Amino acid sequence: MSVIDLCEALSDIFIDNEVDYNYIASIAKNFPIDLVEYIFFEWITPVCYPNLCTPIPTVWAGFKPNILWKDIIEFRSQPRKNGFITKLKKYYLREKVKPDWLELKKLL
Repeated sequence: MSVIDLCEALSDIFIDNEVDYNYIASIAKNFPIDLVEYIFFEWITPVCYPNLCTPIPTVWAGFKPNILWKDIIEFRSQPRKNGFITKLKKYYLREKVKPDWLELKKLL
């Protein structure tokens, strides 16, 4: 089990379909919960959340693992900004997906 597998599982929360939290938890249980939480909020949410913001989401059956990983690497390689807008966006995204995280966390 790799971090890529974890990212792929966590990304299922952002597809336009019913979320299988039990499946995601079965993958996430192989990692420390602090790492799962960090990857979910810091890597997956910023990369995958835009899929749910469109009238017709482009991803509804699952993110392609190689493209997802490439997008995560690109996101992580961007210079970190710590301005007010960045902090506000981070807070907003965290609050929007908090119910999903809490649902998953119950199963870990």
